[in-house]
Amino acid sequence: MRWTAATSRLLAVLALASCAPSVVPARRVVSPTGIVYEGGTHPTETRRSQTATLYLRQNRVDLALGLALEGIAADSTNPIHYFLAGVASVRLGQYGAADSLFADAEWIYPAYVLDIEPEREAAWVQAFNAGIEAFDGGDWETTMEIWTQATRIYDLRPEAHLNLASLLGADARYEEAIDVYRRGLRGLEGVPVTRVFQEADLSDRERARSDMEEGLLALLLSTSRFAEAEPLLRARLERDPADVELRTALAAAVAGQGRQAEAVEMYSGLLSEGSLAPSALFNLGVQLFGSGAFAQAAESFRRLTQLQPSSRDAWFNYANSLFAAEAWEPLATAGSRLVELDPLGENAQLVTARAQLEIGDRPAAIASLDRADRAPVHVEGLQMQRSAAATTVFGRVVGNAAEPGTPLALRFTFFGDAGEPVAADTLTVSAPPPEGSESFEVRVDRAAVAYRYELLP
Repeated sequence: MRWTAATSRLLAVLALASCAPSVVPARRVVSPTGIVYEGGTHPTETRRSQTATLYLRQNRVDLALGLALEGIAADSTNPIHYFLAGVASVRLGQYGAADSLFADAEWIYPAYVLDIEPEREAAWVQAFNAGIEAFDGGDWETTMEIWTQATRIYDLRPEAHLNLASLLGADARYEEAIDVYRRGLRGLEGVPVTRVFQEADLSDRERARSDMEEGLLALLLSTSRFAEAEPLLRARLERDPADVELRTALAAAVAGQGRQAEAVEMYSGLLSEGSLAPSALFNLGVQLFGSGAFAQAAESFRRLTQLQPSSRDAWFNYANSLFAAEAWEPLATAGSRLVELDPLGENAQLVTARAQLEIGDRPAAIASLDRADRAPVHVEGLQMQRSAAATTVFGRVVGNAAEPGTPLALRFTFFGDAGEPVAADTLTVSAPPPEGSESFEVRVDRAAVAYRYELLP
């Protein structure tokens, strides 16, 4: 998308004048939005400013800039030369210099903002479009440099901040991305002085605010800056107190600051609600487990197994939470189901054997250990990645009882939201030597929420 903006250029209203006094007292000026400006030094035409204006009209920008800078050197109290130098710098793509020159002009004559604000927005448009061209050309570094300047020349439009922060985050430049998000949010607190936002503008800015806050929160949480994330999470929860993901994230942020009792209370409150979606249950279980609340984590994953009864990952996390909580009786039952869905998982057999041993079922424990020993290979490191159109499972096979090179067929079945099978694929692997491993991936062109696998005869 390219942006265009109408600008109220000074060049359209400057009139050529003869000699004028070097300092003119500032008049009282009222903006279209009702802001009153008083004080400062009113801009005064000079021969240099008149000629610079003509050069700008003729697009002889270098000459205009030179004359404006000469004017600044000759009389640093006249803001017109700063303004004209800023306009010329924008045309030359020197946005940082333009920002500084415009700021100086406003400092000398505050009402100059009425002329400068449209110039800043026009400069933003120019820089934003230049950044898009660089991005389309595959030059990320130049794109980020240009959009950085766009965010500084004008911060009342959020698009450059959003795009720049996203690129910086993708480039693992997290501190810079966090700073851009924060500057963008501060910009959204401001309003123009030359026009009033319409309802559509306000709606767009509110959406941009939400996107920025989400991006900032993701970075703060992923970099363990929990104390900084907490106030933002609480502010968002004031606007949407029923949001489960925000409540879960707040509990994680509280736990990350060492306030475990408070975090567990929050988690327990979430668990007391019976309508959590599978994704919420999974995330809640992960957070509870990471906080050391193993019994609550097990309860979260138990509910997930009810919603996704054929999910290897749901049962795996449930079993491991029970193991950490030393809940042996339910683990003996859950472990048996996990082994059905993850038959070559050594960990599945071992935690099941431990539970069976703890409840006094020694024969079952020996049988579980024997199955682990006799498995042709072990399957480890299973992870599922989803997109709107495909699902991929990654993992590795580790050599065990089978002769190296023996072909083995693994059948993966994928399930949808309602627990129905949506796709299946058979993977043939060669048994690695003992303790050796080989990575694999299985991909189906369907969106799925769960999977299981089995060893074919």
